[in-house]
Amino acid sequence: MTASPVRSKDEIPDAEYRKMVLTLMDKQASREVATAEVFGQCVLHAPTVEDKIRITRFQHEELKHFQLLARIMSELGVDMDAYVRDRQRAGARFTGDEADMQIQDWIDATLFNFMIDRAATFQLTEYTKGSYLPLAQANDVILKEEEGHKSFGEAGLEQMCQDPAARAEIQRRFQKWFVASMRIFGRAGTPGNQYCLRVGLKTRDSGDVAAAYVDSIRPVMARCGLRFPERSELPLELPPQVDLSV
Repeated sequence: MTASPVRSKDEIPDAEYRKMVLTLMDKQASREVATAEVFGQCVLHAPTVEDKIRITRFQHEELKHFQLLARIMSELGVDMDAYVRDRQRAGARFTGDEADMQIQDWIDATLFNFMIDRAATFQLTEYTKGSYLPLAQANDVILKEEEGHKSFGEAGLEQMCQDPAARAEIQRRFQKWFVASMRIFGRAGTPGNQYCLRVGLKTRDSGDVAAAYVDSIRPVMARCGLRFPERSELPLELPPQVDLSV
């Protein structure tokens, strides 16, 4: 076990560490492609050409993020061409079955942009502090672009919520996207979390990262006149430190 920096694949201390690094990158790489695919749906509903251009740029950036991770995974022996083929053949389109990521209109697109990308930035910030430096350095680059994505979603949400009818519809759909965003963090307190903390791949348990994410969107919720769902309404168990007050 080591919490000291691991500067390259040649310094990986053991098979367990290598397996965990690949597990983290697998989840992130899948999510980068999934996000790019959802942005493809968002383009269809963007109200202006300027919005379409910006969303298309976001989509391109997500695929570049995947390529950054793919290079590191390739160095660790993963056949990335087969990785893409196998995932697409499985029919999951990288999004898996845990959340319905269909975009029906610009409200869905805005909620996706606001919540999913913001949650991703909190998760990626953990990796930038991690002990596997190739992954940390890649996420430094990725994080700079992700910040712009979530800002765009936040501004759009605040503008939409000025209209009472739109705000009511956003509140109705909020739970779906909130659940999807919380699933990004995974379960709190797992053996995997504990291992990552011991070897320095993460600095906080998933529950603490999820709580910080919720704290960050609370002021936006207040400005928009929105509320969080009740815990009893959610189809997942939230860590106790997550505060759903506004």
